[in-house]
Amino acid sequence: MKKIIFSLLILTSIGSLAQVKLGLKLAPVITANRAKNDAQTIENDGSKMKFSVGLIADKSFSETYFLSTGLIYLPKHAAFRSADNTVEEEYKLQYLQIPLGLKLFTNEIAPDVRPYIQIGSGLEIKVFDEPEDPSYVTIEEFTPVDVPVILGAGIEYRAGINTTLFGGFSYQRGLINTVNEAAAGFEDLQIRNTVLSIDLGVKF
Repeated sequence: MKKIIFSLLILTSIGSLAQVKLGLKLAPVITANRAKNDAQTIENDGSKMKFSVGLIADKSFSETYFLSTGLIYLPKHAAFRSADNTVEEEYKLQYLQIPLGLKLFTNEIAPDVRPYIQIGSGLEIKVFDEPEDPSYVTIEEFTPVDVPVILGAGIEYRAGINTTLFGGFSYQRGLINTVNEAAAGFEDLQIRNTVLSIDLGVKF
C-alpha cells in the first residue's frame, strides 16, 4: 500500500511540474482469458465482471495529440477446464497497470465535445493471486508481469475551465503467458488475459 501511495504522489508531482492533466478513472471490466495446451484438451471457462480504478495522466503535445499514462488497479481472473470436464479451476488475479499510449483527438463534433482514439501498451505488475478453491493445484505459480496491447475510443466533454468528463471503451489483449509453473501433466498450459473495459472518469 505504501508503494501505491508513493507512486500516486510521484504522478501528482509530475502533473504539477509538467502541466499534465490528471484524472480519476472508474471502469467496469469484463475479464476473460485465452487458455490452451499443445494437445488442445484445455478450453476457456467463461468471463467475469469486475471493477478497475486508478489515476490517469495526459500530457499534451498539441491540440490533438496526447501522451497518456497512469497507475491503474486492474483485477482479472484465470479460468479453464479440460475438454472432458474432469478439471475445472479458477484463480483471482490482481495487477497494478502502468499504461503508456497515445490519445488522438478529432475536432469538436459539438460544443466542448471531442472524440478520441487510443493506442498503446503498458506494464502490469501482479500484486495478488489466489485460487477460488483451496483444492486447486494445477497452477503453482503465476508470471509476475504482463504486457497488454491497448486499443480504445471515447468522447471527452469539457464541463468547465478545469474539468473534463470522459467516457469510452477499451480492448486489452495480454501478450504474456500468465502461467509460470504448473503441476505435472500441465507443463504446457498457457493462459493469456483479455479485458474489455468501459472507461468513465474526470480530469482536472
